[in-house]
Amino acid sequence: MEYRLLGNTGLKVSVISFGNGFSSANPDQQKLTTESVKKAWDLGINFFDTAEFYGLGEAEKQLGVAIKALDVPREDLVISTKIFLGAEFGHKVKVNQIGLSRKHIKEGVKNSLKRLQLDYADVVFCHRFDHETPLEEVARSFTELIQEGYIHYWGTSEWSAAQIYEVREVCAEKNLIKPSVEQPQYNMLVRDRFEADFVRLFDKHKMGAAIWSPLAYGFLTGKYNDGNIPQGSRKASSNFQDFVDIAWDQFFGEGKREKTLQALRSLEALAKELGMSQTQLAMSWVIANKDVSTAITGCSRVEQLDESVKSVQLYKKITPEVEKRINEILGNTPDQGINFKTFTPFPPRR
Repeated sequence: MEYRLLGNTGLKVSVISFGNGFSSANPDQQKLTTESVKKAWDLGINFFDTAEFYGLGEAEKQLGVAIKALDVPREDLVISTKIFLGAEFGHKVKVNQIGLSRKHIKEGVKNSLKRLQLDYADVVFCHRFDHETPLEEVARSFTELIQEGYIHYWGTSEWSAAQIYEVREVCAEKNLIKPSVEQPQYNMLVRDRFEADFVRLFDKHKMGAAIWSPLAYGFLTGKYNDGNIPQGSRKASSNFQDFVDIAWDQFFGEGKREKTLQALRSLEALAKELGMSQTQLAMSWVIANKDVSTAITGCSRVEQLDESVKSVQLYKKITPEVEKRINEILGNTPDQGINFKTFTPFPPRR
């Protein structure tokens, strides 16, 4: 395993991390969660991610049970969760269980810790941006949680670069603790925000990046290369239906299907040429990006973790020449703008 700094915190996390997400949405998935966490730990993974939203608390409960069963020193683990939408499993979400009010942040974090059976969380992310709550209120709530010992760091998830810059300005003005890490989606099919919008956040402020969906909901594993929905896939699972439907429309929607299928099949051929699976090519491409602190992945079968983690030994195969071929296959390299001193395009950000 390789360990990288989580932004400018000094904290080191495994370059591949484990997220139980919607795989733990049902109470009958505890066995899988416990086995997966143990496998992840045995493979060198030290960063485990969840959220109050996953299974509306059930995922946190299952991760807590799995961590207890792991029986390793708490200081060896980096545990994160996310706050925005929460409720006890099986109960309707109530009006003040949504958003980033001080009330929900502070009560939500404490409820998450109870479900996780932990005294503190290492990182808590704002799962989405809250347009109704002043950023000073959000930042002050997280600053107090850090000062009270409930969390070590706080971060954002799926915030824009402008929103992150705005909250950093508020923190500087009010002497509050700034967010250390962003959790954005990043994969071969979703690149613009990470490779274009966040550039100065990475370069100027050393923002950490715990990216999610490195396999694009499984579309980059090769399972969908024939354009059909394979049995046992996320698309075929009721736990993932709403979210994968969005991705299906994004990648296979009107006018996109043939282009996406052609790209997926070309990636499959390139992966074989490089001596790896298509899953490993997608994971290797993600972690070859120096701006990625850690790539969060899950599993529906424990052995899938072996395949993903092997990418740590393979990602050096993503040479500039291979990178160029991948960009030609994908045809979605983000526009970095023009250097008007030389009137030439800025090179791709990888």
